[in-house]
Formats: sequence, structure tokens, C-alpha cells
Amino acid sequence: MYKRYAVMLLKKAYEKTGEKETAREFVQEVFLELLERKDRLDIHTSFKAYIFTALRNRVLNYLHRLAIHHRYEVFQETRPPSADNDVESYLRHKELEHQMADAIQQLPEKCRQVFLLSRSEELSNKEIAERSGISVNTVEQHMRKALRLLRNGLQRTTALLPLLFVLLP
Repeated sequence: MYKRYAVMLLKKAYEKTGEKETAREFVQEVFLELLERKDRLDIHTSFKAYIFTALRNRVLNYLHRLAIHHRYEVFQETRPPSADNDVESYLRHKELEHQMADAIQQLPEKCRQVFLLSRSEELSNKEIAERSGISVNTVEQHMRKALRLLRNGLQRTTALLPLLFVLLP
């Protein structure tokens, strides 16, 4: 199967990402996942459609993460320079990090786990569901709850608003 489809998948992945190494990684991940899940696979379409869909999902997740990183970079480039001295800015930044970490620790355990898998490990909802053994719908509910609780808890601190804009879209 690898010999039959790998080149087609590589071409499609490279066409969408423009990066050879990333395309290779995605194709390798698709076939590795097939191998790992061979006993549990339930393919309702053709094998070719299944692997192309798996590849497409990886590419879309990758492009989504790139867009988030790009938004953050644009935010960093366009925000006004700080008039404060570097020590004050550093201390304020550290305080914000502590407040954010505390707010995350205050989340209910499942919400916190889902949030950290999403934000720290940059996993998709589907990947989180598979790793956690819960449905994608449950992952989405946990994310909505986590984001709502974090927004409510952190919006009280006006200085956190720029950080909220970047971290909690």
C-alpha cells in the first residue's frame, strides 16, 4: 500500500504545504497511524479516499497552527513599543505568566487537560479525543468551558487583555 500511494500523497502534501520535509512527515504519520490502528480501522469509503482524507486533516491542522503563529507574530510586530524600562516590562510579563498559570490550574481537571493538549501540544480536537478516549464533541465542550472560565477569570486584570487576545481567540 505504501509503494502504491506514497508518491501521490507526497505530491499532494507538498502542493499544500510547500515544504518537502513536512510533506514527508505527514505521509509517514498517515501510514504509521494505519499500522498502529490496523485492528480497529473501520473504513467506509475506499482506502485511497481514507488516506487522502487523513492527509488532508493533517495538512489543515498544520495550516491552522501556522495561521495562529502568524497572527501572534503580526500582533507582536504591530503592538506599540513599551515606554517602560525593560526591568518593569519583564516583571509585568512574569506576573502575567503566573496569573495565567494560576488560572489554568484553577480549571476543572478535564478542562485543564484538554486545554493544555490544545494549546501547549497544539493537538487538534480529534487528536485530543483519540488521546483522551473521549468524543470530539466532549473535547469541544471542555474547550468552550475552559476558555469561558479563563476569560472570566482573567478579564478582571486589564493588563492581561493583549495576552488574552493572542492566547484565547
